[in-house]
Amino acid sequence: MHGIFIPQLKTGEIIVEGEENHHLKVKRIREGEKVFLTDGKGGFCIGEVRKLGKKRSTVFCPKIKQGKREKQLSVFLSIIEQSRLEWAVEKLTEISTCCIYIFPAKRSKPHRIRLERLVNKAVQALKQSLNPFLPQIIALSDLSSALEEAGKFQGKFYLQKGGEKTRNFPASSAFFVGPEGGWAEEEIFLFEKNGIRAVDLGNTVLRAETAAIAIASLFMLI
Repeated sequence: MHGIFIPQLKTGEIIVEGEENHHLKVKRIREGEKVFLTDGKGGFCIGEVRKLGKKRSTVFCPKIKQGKREKQLSVFLSIIEQSRLEWAVEKLTEISTCCIYIFPAKRSKPHRIRLERLVNKAVQALKQSLNPFLPQIIALSDLSSALEEAGKFQGKFYLQKGGEKTRNFPASSAFFVGPEGGWAEEEIFLFEKNGIRAVDLGNTVLRAETAAIAIASLFMLI
């Protein structure tokens, strides 16, 4: 089933234009075919394509349903190269991550973060996975800002070799994923000072984007 992102989802006839209409043509969707509509805020509908056009199409939404998150997952990801960051955002969206925070760690290499492109990648992943929840993607200036945001969550963890092997995470949890060079001593001190616990993912050394997907998948499955 093809997914369509409609920020202002409503019942009745919906006009689909621009990129979303282009995708209907590319995917060779036919009139009468069922499609998945979502506003990215949990609202979704199984609609029917009523009319296809070059510039605009019409889809009928009979009823809007509201999805519910059983878990609140947020990932604080230190800055990595843009293409790898995009891959992480795509997969974290598919897993149904609530928020993705991006911040510079002490050992992060400088990279330009193209936030608009990351949001577009998340929207595409949202439609592909038929997930009604679009994650918030937020760029933060430093670790202090990230720690302040993390205070909203019941469980707070950072990935670190030699950390706990626990898999007992609260339903609302945030995970900090470090850069390739690992966390600096002063960052670990701040984590511990703020009650953020170290968690060990296993014996191998994972790249930042792989670690983010691994901990997110583990959290959502337990």
